[in-house]
Amino acid sequence: MGEVMTKIFDCHGDIWNDVVKKRMSGEAAVIKNHHLDKFKKGNIFSGIFVIWIDSPPEHQPEKRFKQIFDAMHSELVENSDLLHVVKKVEDFDDAQLSGKFPIVLGIEGLDGIHSIEALESLYDYGFRHASLTWNMANDFATGVKGSPNEGLTELGYQAIKFMEAKGMLIDVSHLNEKSFWDIISVVNHPIIASHSNVKELCPVPRNLSDEQIFAIKNTGGLIGVNAFREFIDLEQSKQTVSRLADHIDYLVILAGIDHVGFGFDFVDYLDEEAMGTFSNGLPEYTKGLENCTMTENLIKELKARGYTETDIDKISYKNFMRVFKSL
Repeated sequence: MGEVMTKIFDCHGDIWNDVVKKRMSGEAAVIKNHHLDKFKKGNIFSGIFVIWIDSPPEHQPEKRFKQIFDAMHSELVENSDLLHVVKKVEDFDDAQLSGKFPIVLGIEGLDGIHSIEALESLYDYGFRHASLTWNMANDFATGVKGSPNEGLTELGYQAIKFMEAKGMLIDVSHLNEKSFWDIISVVNHPIIASHSNVKELCPVPRNLSDEQIFAIKNTGGLIGVNAFREFIDLEQSKQTVSRLADHIDYLVILAGIDHVGFGFDFVDYLDEEAMGTFSNGLPEYTKGLENCTMTENLIKELKARGYTETDIDKISYKNFMRVFKSL
């Protein structure tokens, strides 16, 4: 008998970008035909699937948001026998009982909307996660490539208040430091950095300082480690599964085993144009963790480092479930 693989929740996937691209070229059932088998092979039982506006601001973010949303909606409606939108923690069990794949709907940056009313409409639809912005500034906050002097706007504070009241996951990956600390100053519930690594090990703007890691831990929240190679190490030769495990070690020592998860940010969902908005070029994949079918390589690395089954279950999915249940 083969070894039982660890059940995994992925806190960050840009899958709707692949769905919209394939549906616009005439395909249907994109998740069924291209992704469900890969999830099964990688033992990913669920994840946060985000709408990310993958074109520059001058390319009408509202139009692109609607385009991705419409493709996502069609995919969900047409494949309701296979896909189950998670609105409350019990939905994970309901999906499992009916043999469906549970999806937490998320938004990576609110560039396509401009009001709390629009955010409320998305909540009513089923969205349970949002980050206020991606790398740049918008009506709500400023990202890591924006001005260091700009943080949350008044609308951004209102959005945080709304999300906490509704029990939505507040995601601080991509925020600049001022926006991050503005959120920390007002939140009362656990927050997540869904796909960020350790700045001490790889000093890029998208990674977290020790102080930020502590702050997330102190909310009761979670940091999901990111498999994207440029956030693992500055040296290409060190952009490996083993080095990603070093980030997990660091987070576990600093924040504790209860505050670490996976937010793989697999780039195989994205085309070359989308990749060009944030990457410095080829090769794009972390060797041994190229896509979601390869997750067992990281699990094996953690086991080799002495992590117990209980530890790995916490990192793989239980820590996320605790946070989601607490909202």
